[in-house]
Amino acid sequence: MAPIIGRNATCHCGSGKKYKKCCLPADEAKLAALRQAVAAAHRPVVVIEDDGLDELSNSVLDLVRDGHLQEAIAACKRLLDEFPEVVDGLERSGMVHAKMGDHATAAAFYRRAFDFVTHPSRRDHYDGADYYREQMEQEERLAGLR
Repeated sequence: MAPIIGRNATCHCGSGKKYKKCCLPADEAKLAALRQAVAAAHRPVVVIEDDGLDELSNSVLDLVRDGHLQEAIAACKRLLDEFPEVVDGLERSGMVHAKMGDHATAAAFYRRAFDFVTHPSRRDHYDGADYYREQMEQEERLAGLR
């Protein structure tokens, strides 16, 4: 066990200064770093299992980019069926229908996406609700609903 040095004792480094005016700040920094390293080593490791959401959601973008809109609609349906707890299926459906020129349906999906992310139970988990509102309004204008 290391000896305890008083703050007002002469510093152990031989400088002749009081410990508090010499090596104490550096020793405290080293101790804080050591405590942080020990705490980090004892934190539980969180493993996020790949549920396929990202791959399926991104596949819609790829299908739209490649002009495979019917396949994109099918992928959107899978998103809605398999991942109803996230907004991806609604957003992607709105995007695909907009690309197809079906602006009324696109607006309806964007409205559902807006309602989804602004629901009181989810409001704190989603940023960018304005995006869905703006997309909905744009699609409504294109559909002649505004």
